[in-house]
Amino acid sequence: MKKLLHNSKIYKFGFTLAEVLITLVIIGVVAALTIPTAINKYKDEELKSQFRKAYSTITQAIYKIEMNDFYGYARCYSSYDTQLRQDWTDCRAFFDALAKNLHVQKICRGNAKAEGCVPTYYHNHQKGGCEPLAPNGIENDDYVYVLPNGQIIITFGNGWQSRFLIDINGKKPPNALGKDLFEFAMQRDKGQLYTNSAQCLVAPYPTYGGGRTTSAMIQYAFGGKK
Repeated sequence: MKKLLHNSKIYKFGFTLAEVLITLVIIGVVAALTIPTAINKYKDEELKSQFRKAYSTITQAIYKIEMNDFYGYARCYSSYDTQLRQDWTDCRAFFDALAKNLHVQKICRGNAKAEGCVPTYYHNHQKGGCEPLAPNGIENDDYVYVLPNGQIIITFGNGWQSRFLIDINGKKPPNALGKDLFEFAMQRDKGQLYTNSAQCLVAPYPTYGGGRTTSAMIQYAFGGKK
């Protein structure tokens, strides 16, 4: 009998309902504070990885096309070298060669939104010299190339200039300039071809919702500089 009473006392220890509820509330508050930050960090890291992959792939393709299709010198570039004039003579052929090299899945030559090549984009290109990179230009005028991995290359107008956009995660959101949509211009200065930020991202053409310029994203993706 004494042993039974002794064992019954052991089972009296435990948590009250109030203590359990308080613990659950604390866990909920901590989760509410930390989970959104963790999710945003994960998405940012994912976009950074996608940018690195897109930038490296397309840069390598540009060099390959230059050597194989244009004898080392494609006349599709802007220039800020005072001794070298820009030349867009080969741009259309250049982007067609780029599309072939990247094994594009689909091409839309104008009317890209209606043909399903692009989503609805959100950015601040509304008017002025960068109109073809504005939403209306992208949807109804630009040549668009959809890659097998879903990434999208959007050329300025119908591919007659050296400027273009890259959507690094395709139709997935946020679909916004400076977030997953980045602007480039092929430039040739002192005989060297490379990609860099186009001039449209200079004021008054800011990124959307605090996004990064292409130059800033290059520094962040490859150098870790935020």
